[in-house]
Amino acid sequence: MCHISDKATLAQDIDLRSRLLARVAASAGKAWTPGDFADLGSRAAVDKTLQRLADAGDLRRIDRGLYDQPRKNDLTGRQTVPDYRAVIRAVTRRNQARTVIDGMTAANELGFTTAVPARIEVLVDARLKPIKLGSQEIHFRFAAPSRLYWAGRPAMRVVQALHWMQDMLSQESERLRIREMLRRLFTDPRHGQTIRDDLRSGFSALPIWMQEFLRDLLVTVDADEALR
Repeated sequence: MCHISDKATLAQDIDLRSRLLARVAASAGKAWTPGDFADLGSRAAVDKTLQRLADAGDLRRIDRGLYDQPRKNDLTGRQTVPDYRAVIRAVTRRNQARTVIDGMTAANELGFTTAVPARIEVLVDARLKPIKLGSQEIHFRFAAPSRLYWAGRPAMRVVQALHWMQDMLSQESERLRIREMLRRLFTDPRHGQTIRDDLRSGFSALPIWMQEFLRDLLVTVDADEALR
């Protein structure tokens, strides 16, 4: 015989499940941690619900305490690999950490290079284990606060990408190519102004060679924007 308390518990479980799934569905491609659902129920209840959803295939367990909604490739029908950017953001939230991605990864995200790193290096102020994502692997390297100056900042990817491309920028053709790509980024109506302002606020923290590369470009973009 089913007691009233059992029915109430079942109803609460169903309600938590539906609200949790609704939140996940509203943010496609995001990676999740139990802490992202702390407002929906107790930690024990959330953990149990996440485990059940993973067992049922409604969620995918990426790593310990990390989940996403599995998606299939339209062409192959196979599950897509979790987005490493979403995973890094989730780890940052979960551990309340500061993170800075490696230069090649930053350059790839900005479109400066087509090179795709198999090993993604992340500087972080916490000691974390690697996370495997298909053929890619995220490695977390503990770093001193001085190396995390650009963590979480709008210009972080620009700074990291330029660090990685320093030797390439000695070639005039490459220098002009990256300069033009940065000009387009800096004039982007959504993020350009924010990135430029962030670079200026941290300009003294940049190496001298990077200051020299960016200074004239920022002045030129500002002048062009003022004429619009």
